[in-house]
Amino acid sequence: MMIKKIKVALGIITRKVLTGPIEVSVDLTRKCTLDCLMCWWWSPLIKKHPSSEWANQEMDYELFRELIEDFKKIQVKRIILGGQGDPFLYPRILDAVEIIKKAGMEVALITCGAYFNEKRIRTIFDLGVDSLDVSLQAATAGTYLKIHPGQKEETFKRIKNQLILLTELKKTFNQTVPKVRIIHVICNLNYQETVKIIELAKEVGADSIGFKRLDVIPETRGLLLTKEQLAELRDLLNEAEKKAMELEIDTAISTYRKYILEGLTTGVYTTDFYSRIPCYVGWRSARILSDGNVIPCCGCYDLILGNIFYSSFITIWNSEKYHRFRQQAIGINKETLLQEGCKCYSCVDYGPNLGIYRKLHPIKAKKISKEVII
Repeated sequence: MMIKKIKVALGIITRKVLTGPIEVSVDLTRKCTLDCLMCWWWSPLIKKHPSSEWANQEMDYELFRELIEDFKKIQVKRIILGGQGDPFLYPRILDAVEIIKKAGMEVALITCGAYFNEKRIRTIFDLGVDSLDVSLQAATAGTYLKIHPGQKEETFKRIKNQLILLTELKKTFNQTVPKVRIIHVICNLNYQETVKIIELAKEVGADSIGFKRLDVIPETRGLLLTKEQLAELRDLLNEAEKKAMELEIDTAISTYRKYILEGLTTGVYTTDFYSRIPCYVGWRSARILSDGNVIPCCGCYDLILGNIFYSSFITIWNSEKYHRFRQQAIGINKETLLQEGCKCYSCVDYGPNLGIYRKLHPIKAKKISKEVII
């Protein structure tokens, strides 16, 4: 991995592509039945949902196999399966995981957990899945039902029980993977469970909690916090940080507090960030949607750089169009249209970008790290 990172860094310095991305997110399907309130596509708060044709889009398995061969050639290290739909609703999800592992790459799964069963849990353990992100957004069944109004209390209990089973398997066979992270997107319906979610992580044997920003669309802005709720959350985060240290649960609360917290009242988080830090996503990662479209990141849905139905990923990755995006992204502070189109005001890649910046520009980064960037 170190050699790979050096090649990526040299590519950034020389403004050339010297290797493939470190990681690629692949959306195998758009299907999901959970109806989370904060979802961009299926929230019950949205009046007009996508068409059934859009919703049923999934990637052809043979095309996925070809994609993995491309990834091997350019030394991609990690594949993330998640995105617009839940990967466990892809008919051949376990086969997909198996061919990634056989190709020598890491596998990360992002799921709501609602489609877990004992067979699947045992299989992903046996296959050696490296990490598992479970988007619960709640520490109790009552709050879970508020966030997922179409679900039943049994769903929450089943997810907990399956995660406990996974923890027991890891202990029995003395394994540390998959690393389990509970995802907690904080909104005004669940912020009061900020401490309880730490306790839940300990109960089910999770390794960490991922506190996440609430990305809003017009219909979901009502989930943002009031100033009074934000003040309450500050105190809860302090308590949660102490509890996490006590229970040995990783949280990165300090980073969340610095870069995300204030935006929970507005839905705007990292706008000023990219007036100071370049965007390196064009060298580090990529995302492929279930319709074959290749986009640079989770925020740039409208910036289509190619489609694997018509060109190989390698061809797209090395294309002039992708190269132009990289040059724009490296000078993102001057590219206001790109910032708006790619939703840089709520960037999911700010952490990796800051990490690369610290390596390439340690003195400048040290100064910036002392400031609160919102």
